[in-house]
Amino acid sequence: MGKKKNTSQGFKQIAQGKDLPPLVLDQKWHQLFLGDGKPKEVAKLEQKLNKHLARQGHLNQEFKELKVLKNKLMKNIMVNMDEIGEEGQGTPKLQEDRRLITEINQRMEAGRRELEELQDLMKMDNSLLMVETMEYCYGIMDSNEKEKEELSGWINKTRMELKRKVIRKEEIEDQNKKIYAYLHDIFGAQVTGAFDLKYGSEYKKQRSERQP
Repeated sequence: MGKKKNTSQGFKQIAQGKDLPPLVLDQKWHQLFLGDGKPKEVAKLEQKLNKHLARQGHLNQEFKELKVLKNKLMKNIMVNMDEIGEEGQGTPKLQEDRRLITEINQRMEAGRRELEELQDLMKMDNSLLMVETMEYCYGIMDSNEKEKEELSGWINKTRMELKRKVIRKEEIEDQNKKIYAYLHDIFGAQVTGAFDLKYGSEYKKQRSERQP
């Protein structure tokens, strides 16, 4: 647990001041979790960021629509300026347009403030997601390194064992060649040749049957 806490603190220091685009919009980031899926905390932060982005998109669209409506109302007021009375009140229609413009300005200002708050929230949650991602990925790489060391040990051990087996095989082949050569020299080619033809296969079969 202590080790994870220390590494997390290190990752947090690295993440500080990093103004990264939202990780959830990066397809390479999603590729990191294809094997085992996203850990619980990563999935939770991903969901939060997606909600922030959806809300941001909604506010930006609403801001555009309000701006178009405000411009339309402003044009109506400019066109109908001659209908303003001596007291500057104007017709009920002009008064309603002014009221709507005031309401639109209030909504646009509220939207700006919420967008600023969303930017701060997204930056914070994106930074947390960066830390969790690094914690997860470095955990996997650390585990992989340990397994790689174990496999390297097994491979080296197996390679040495294989080398011993190859040497033993060559020794057996050499021994059989020498024995056959001695038999050939002692009994002659005619005897050993006759034995090979008549009893060679049967001798090999009986010998294999006697072996456990």
